Amino acid sequence: MYSQEISRHNKACFLFLLDQSYSMEEPLGASQNRKCDELAAALNAWLQNMAIRASGDSGIKDWMDIGVFGYRTDPIGNPIIESALRGPFTGRSIVSISDIGMNPIRIDQRMQVIPDEETGEVFQIPCEVPIWVDPVAEGGTPMCHMFYHAHELLSAWISEHPYSFPPIVVHITDGESQDGDPVPFARALTSLATNDGNVLLFNCHLSMAANDSFMFPATPSGLPDQLAYNLFEMSSILPDTFYQHAVMEGFPLQPGARGMAFNADMVCLIQFLNMGTQAAPGLR
Repeated sequence: MYSQEISRHNKACFLFLLDQSYSMEEPLGASQNRKCDELAAALNAWLQNMAIRASGDSGIKDWMDIGVFGYRTDPIGNPIIESALRGPFTGRSIVSISDIGMNPIRIDQRMQVIPDEETGEVFQIPCEVPIWVDPVAEGGTPMCHMFYHAHELLSAWISEHPYSFPPIVVHITDGESQDGDPVPFARALTSLATNDGNVLLFNCHLSMAANDSFMFPATPSGLPDQLAYNLFEMSSILPDTFYQHAVMEGFPLQPGARGMAFNADMVCLIQFLNMGTQAAPGLR
């Protein structure tokens, strides 16, 4: 289980579910930057890194499919569930990494801080940053609707890729569901399976408070509230390859550790995004 090598013949699937509710306007952790801005920056960097890692002499290898969905409500409370990928991907649910790598919606100019190791002097140099996802923060949090839609998407994907490594779903939120109990919907999602195992669901909670983070807990003991408990219940137990990789990365894990982060800051968010892809077979 969870051992199928990822290739063009047995593609991977990563599905990102992004909370785009109004509270994402709040600052992330102890920083002055909005949660939605930091989330978009981290996800754009992840997409760029994946496109680079998939590149070879013949171009970008078509070895994974990616979906990025945002969820929020309109002014009267109706759920909005839509792809967060814009430009040529508008209206498309799942997109290949080759299409993504070739078609950013734009290229932004940013300043990159580079320290000189010999003198300690810091330089700022301009760099080009490809953009696929823009920050959004409005309305409420229809989490159940998002999981229901993810179930539909992955049911269809699995039917076309029954022998692939199971899809990995990364859900990033900063608050509680406002359309019911999301746990049954999350469990229905993780009941889907390829021949290599069940869908993996990782949940990451972003906090505006500079509190201690919980990374990959094995039990709900010590979690601060019901939201944290629900996210724990929804999160998959880490398969052995993921567990071993996290241990090598320095995480002090216990058996039964789950794919969950709570009170995450930007550093935790980046670690969380990278962990799933680096541990999956064939994506090292």
